[in-house]
Amino acid sequence: MKAKHRILAAGMAAAMTLSLAACGGSASTAEPTASSAVETVTPEATSEAASGDVTEVTWWTYFGDKNIGYLQNIIDDFNNSRNQYHVTIVYQGNQMECNAKLQSTEKENLPAMFSGAVEDVAMYANSDFCVPLQKYVDADTEGWQELDDTWDALRSAYSDGQGNLIGYPIGYSYPNIFYNADLLKKAGVDPASIQSFDDLYDASKTIVDGGFATYGIGFFANGAMFNVALGREGVQAYNNENGLNGQPVTECLYDSDTTVHDSIYNMLSIYQKMGAEKLCVPYGADYQSEIIPQMASGDCAMMMGVISMTTKVLDAAAGNFEVGVIPMPSASESGKRTGEPAAGTGTYVCDNGNEKAMQGAYEFIKFASTGEQAGYFASATGYIAPNQEAYDSAAYKTYREETFPGISVVYDSLAKSDSSATNPYVAISNEMRDANKVAMETAATDPTADINTVITTAKDSIQEALDIYLSLIHTPSPRDRTRSR
Repeated sequence: MKAKHRILAAGMAAAMTLSLAACGGSASTAEPTASSAVETVTPEATSEAASGDVTEVTWWTYFGDKNIGYLQNIIDDFNNSRNQYHVTIVYQGNQMECNAKLQSTEKENLPAMFSGAVEDVAMYANSDFCVPLQKYVDADTEGWQELDDTWDALRSAYSDGQGNLIGYPIGYSYPNIFYNADLLKKAGVDPASIQSFDDLYDASKTIVDGGFATYGIGFFANGAMFNVALGREGVQAYNNENGLNGQPVTECLYDSDTTVHDSIYNMLSIYQKMGAEKLCVPYGADYQSEIIPQMASGDCAMMMGVISMTTKVLDAAAGNFEVGVIPMPSASESGKRTGEPAAGTGTYVCDNGNEKAMQGAYEFIKFASTGEQAGYFASATGYIAPNQEAYDSAAYKTYREETFPGISVVYDSLAKSDSSATNPYVAISNEMRDANKVAMETAATDPTADINTVITTAKDSIQEALDIYLSLIHTPSPRDRTRSR
């Protein structure tokens, strides 16, 4: 059965990669600019011959060359402080390509560790190539203080429905809206008032109609943004409590649950209105080459994206205006707005059969989470400090006080958050993201599109992928049960 899972997942991932390429989109919310200039190689080509008792720990990643450079500093510190392990990081293409390779590679050729998106946690937990971190946490007699001090919203996002840790965040990328604080002030828009998509529409209309900017906002065109808006809303769009009550997701509720439908309908309607009224940068624009430059010039007031884009936004602003951050708005005005949607990249132990290398992967993950290392990486990249030690580190303290004071809004929100924002714990996350992206793109670019039809199309696409997956693991879906009566 595991072999079937791997074949299915590899096929789905490959199809997803092609569809994203056709749309010109990026699959990764954690590292949207992963550089294709970094050579993709196999662990056999990079693995240094282990001498004595040194165990080689290979790490597959989709981080781009710049972030790999920062990670290499952490790796060097780890390698120099340990005499039994040697970590080597290897770029394996973008997020979808890396996932596909993990799913199609024979066990003995897998790495000991890999990077993976938080929205893919369920896929990893249900795969045969990932070993949940909880196994190592339970056997760890030394303890892991940084794990105990990890923000609850982050830790739960990397766990299964029973609280078992699957991976650990190394690049937590908080979904948010960046804004030109000077421009919003001139327009009379209070950024704190933007808590829902309705508020976002109103603010953008005020800005554009008042002549303060050509566009109110630009959107990072990624299907994950669909889920984070619902998460902020506190809506669970799949049955079995988004797959977190111990039972797998078997049904997408986009058009069958009134609360879910109404939230999605409102959000997609706002996308449609903003596109039709030219209040936003045309949907699908590249965030790095088009939207950020327009923010820098004053042509665009805001950008919906993820916090890992901070350094690019600050560099583009070049001190010409104050950059602020707004937590992700909810899909509608009825949203709870008390949960913190998760985004970004974690590190996971990969089952390659080499227990020493896998233990080394766990030891590295712990090392990278320490205040000094995690604080350094967060301050260098713009990611969120994943735990209290990283937040309190000297490097991150300097960053939040001198480089980006606006980041304090994120931590204030995290401190007040609850567990209502749950990522769908679903193994077909690739197909889910793709269907969601198509829905947002259709609504934003076609003023005549029927929103109910858009919702049903997305649901049907997701349900079809669910049905295929469930048929392979012998769990009947609602449709299967209906047909068998």
